This record gives sequence, C-alpha cells and structure tokens, in this order.
Amino acid sequence: MKRIILISLLTLSIVFNTNSRNTNHPIASEEEQIEAAIQGYIVNFFLNKYDEMEVHLHEELSKRGVNSNGKLNENVSKAALKEMMQNKQVLPLSAQKNVVTEIKIDKRVATAILDTGYPRTRWKEYVHLAKLDGKWVIMDVFWCFEKMEEE
Repeated sequence: MKRIILISLLTLSIVFNTNSRNTNHPIASEEEQIEAAIQGYIVNFFLNKYDEMEVHLHEELSKRGVNSNGKLNENVSKAALKEMMQNKQVLPLSAQKNVVTEIKIDKRVATAILDTGYPRTRWKEYVHLAKLDGKWVIMDVFWCFEKMEEE
C-alpha cells in the first residue's frame, strides 16, 4: 500500500512539474532580459542596495563619465562603487525616472542607453553588456550629464 501511495505521489509530482513548465508564460525576450539587468543595476544603485545591484555587474565592471565641467572622471570599480553607495543619499523608487532606450544586440553583446539621474540632475548612461553563462551582465557604463531646464 505504501508503495502504491509513493508511486501515485511521484506520478502526480511529475505531471504537476510537466504542466507547470508548459504554462502560457512566455520566456523573457533578450531585450526584456537586458532591460531587467539595467533596471536592477540603477534602481538598486539609487536605493543603496549594493548586494541586489551587484548581481547585474561583471567582476571587471568599468564605470566612468564626463563630469559637468567637461572633464573625464576616474574609473569607478565595483569596490569603489560599493564604498560610494555607503555614503550617498537614498533616492526612493517614487522619485526615480529610469528609462532604457535603444537596445542593440549582436549575438552575446549588447548596448543600451539609460536616461536617469536625480530630480534636478539628469544624465545618460551608455551601458555595454555581455551574455555570459546564459545571463546578461553589465560590463561597462559610460555616462554624461544632460543640460537641465528648470523643473
């Protein structure tokens, strides 16, 4: 009797798992996966949640840009980014405006533009990603400030 119950439970488990894999939930497109990686990076950057952000970044991340004075800033590594996030002000999700545009994909390499910033300071981030081990990760971020009109 125990054996029949065990076999029945095993059969139900196999049927349930097979049916759950055949649901009508589409697998995210490459563009959706890329946007999710970029949003995961920037939203958590503004919330100062390094661990949640870090999963979207490659170990050899390079982040730099052109300052408002027109000079190139030094490269910011993952370690420097983590340190920076410990001391900066949190920008709540309700105040964030992060828009990913112009996603271009060539096999396992992609680039996209992220429009982001603080309420009175906006910038564009040019994000380069690679698909490694089946997952899109951010390799490089290059940013530049945008001229702001009065809000």
